[in-house]
Formats: sequence, C-alpha cells, structure tokens
Amino acid sequence: MAARFVASNPALAPLFAAVGAGMLGASWFGFHVLKNNQEVLIARGANPTPWNNLYSPNAEFWKSRVGMPDPRSAFAATTDAVMRAEMKVQDVALKASAKVHEIKERAVGR
Repeated sequence: MAARFVASNPALAPLFAAVGAGMLGASWFGFHVLKNNQEVLIARGANPTPWNNLYSPNAEFWKSRVGMPDPRSAFAATTDAVMRAEMKVQDVALKASAKVHEIKERAVGR
C-alpha cells in the first residue's frame, strides 16, 4: 500500500526516506543509551547502586574534612539566616544613621 502511494506521488519519496532514517536513528540512539549509559540501570541484579562506585581523585581533601561541620547545614535553617541578616542590616543602618547624625552635629557646631 505504501509502495503504491509513493509510486503515485514520487515527490514524497525523499520525505519518506528522511523520516524513515530519522526514526531508525532515534531507535538506534535510544538502544545505545540504554545499553551504554552509566546512569541507566536495566539489570537491577547486577549492581542496584552504581552511583556509589564513584572515584574521588581528591581523597586527602575528604579525609581532612572528617570532624568538620557539614557546610550544607548553613542552608538548612534559612529562617535563622534570614533573621541574622535582617539584624545585620538593622545594625548597619543604625550605625550609618549615627554617623550621619555625628557629621551633622560637627557641621552645625562650627
């Protein structure tokens, strides 16, 4: 049926060839990714957690961090950080207004 359609409309033959090649290439690429990509896990029995086998070229750095606090904890309590930042802003604003008042007093006192 498709051969008769292409025979009756020969101008569409390159379109069918291009679409067919695209579908074949997309199918091949999908199979290639499923077969070769490390992030895709099809055989669960082999190793269910392959991401735990990562190589760290900086082993001494991680050994030196033992006992140090986790830096991600600074982002865990965002409300505390926001409150501390607001207090700093208020403190800076208070110091700035005191400095402005001091400069005004010096200018008026002359």
